[in-house]
Amino acid sequence: MGVALFFPYAAAVLWVFKDIEGLGSSLGYMPVPILIAVYAIALRRRRPQVARGLWFVAVLLYVPLGFRTVNLQLCTTWPQGTHFLWHLINAAMLGWMIEVYPRHMLAGGGQQG
Repeated sequence: MGVALFFPYAAAVLWVFKDIEGLGSSLGYMPVPILIAVYAIALRRRRPQVARGLWFVAVLLYVPLGFRTVNLQLCTTWPQGTHFLWHLINAAMLGWMIEVYPRHMLAGGGQQG
């Protein structure tokens, strides 16, 4: 059900951000850090450590998005561009997410009820 709800949410976020100049193909990634931030806010009282970890990831994700966004403009003056930073920082961000998940499970987040 969550996946099905993601599509209308993503469409709404894309519609809101569509007129921002310079986002280009990075626009498609905008719903992700916003959703992570909303989830962090939702968990702030029940699972404050997990919420802080998710908040960090949501903010961190804007850094590689910035590098991805300016990549084409910088390629004319800096041939290697910044796209590699998109991949490196995303790898760090995903590693952090992998670390946050076990903390969530160990804190009882995986229990039903």
